[in-house]
Amino acid sequence: MRLENKVAVITGAGSGIGSAIAKNFIAEGAAVALLDVNLAAAEALTAELGDRAAAFEADVTNLDQLEAAANAASGHFGGIDALINNAGIRIVKSFGNHTEEDWRRILDVNLTGQFLTAKAVVPHMISRGKGKMVNVASIAGIGGRPNRVAYVAAKFGIVGMTRALAMDLSPHNICVNALCPSMIASPLNISLAEDGDIGPQWAKDNLSGRWGQPEDVAKVAVFLASDDADYVTGSEYRVDGGEATGLIRAGEMDPV
Repeated sequence: MRLENKVAVITGAGSGIGSAIAKNFIAEGAAVALLDVNLAAAEALTAELGDRAAAFEADVTNLDQLEAAANAASGHFGGIDALINNAGIRIVKSFGNHTEEDWRRILDVNLTGQFLTAKAVVPHMISRGKGKMVNVASIAGIGGRPNRVAYVAAKFGIVGMTRALAMDLSPHNICVNALCPSMIASPLNISLAEDGDIGPQWAKDNLSGRWGQPEDVAKVAVFLASDDADYVTGSEYRVDGGEATGLIRAGEMDPV
């Protein structure tokens, strides 16, 4: 029960990685405030998780909504100890087809959204004297990806923002770290994971030889939100099955 008596705010909590994080946090003893622009999805998960979960509607591009949700969550549970900045979207287009609207939308949700959520939640952690922030980035924010120029820019921005916030918030005993998943079989990628050709091929692009699952990301988030990570801040954690190590694919390795 590494998160017993902790209260966590999770954005984009209604599905995918956010939902898996919420379930793992509950299993580790936390109470969770599920923030999502899709309130129905958050409420459905709340019904599944029980009375240590509560759903709040919030668009991460709207500071007023985020502050209202953070205040309500803090009032409901008696404070906030951790923030999991998970909400995000993706647009896959060639650079030539990426529009200004695409660019601004991706950066607004994926990068500015995390900044605004931090603005809304951090004061509650400061009042506790301690806190943990986990920003969900991507290995696209470390090494890039084709046909995702805005997404990659936003994810690189999250890594940089994480390092800066770790410095700014260290006087308040708040640790800030980033998660950098690779190909996770979440709703964003499930059609690729289940594709008869693409799925098996992409599973070979990491040393683990399989697609990652939302649960794989959630387990690392539990560690970073726990007291076990009190000496960990300003870091990026790759949850990629060894994909980012680079030169040898699992399918090309000789058995030992």
